[in-house]
Amino acid sequence: MADSSSLRPVVAVRALAFDSKGRLLLLRRANSAYGNGEWCLPGGKLDYGDTLEETVAKEMREETGLAVAETAFLLFQNSLPVEPGKMHCVNFYFTCRCGGEVILNPESSEFAWVTPQDALAFRPVFGAEAAIRKLIG
Repeated sequence: MADSSSLRPVVAVRALAFDSKGRLLLLRRANSAYGNGEWCLPGGKLDYGDTLEETVAKEMREETGLAVAETAFLLFQNSLPVEPGKMHCVNFYFTCRCGGEVILNPESSEFAWVTPQDALAFRPVFGAEAAIRKLIG
């Protein structure tokens, strides 16, 4: 385990991405040490020099091939490590509209367009359930 004084939280974004029919996009993770086989919202880590909004658009393009519009901040969440030495994320959740055809990269094995209410039945990981519940109201 690394010395805790050298560990730093990771800043990440998550997209509550909607299509023209108002459906929310979920991805099933693949080839990952975190959440492999589980459903999640698209997103990823903030790179040095990028804004949060740029990261939302970049991650959506990289993970799904979709173009993003109308990005709006929803909430942030502090995801503490599940055990000492594991990843600590500060997640920033954004809503956005997206268009195009979904083309998955190797980080995902499948996708689903669902209503926000139905998304909860997929039990999305990385704290997405709290963001979806806030969205629903």
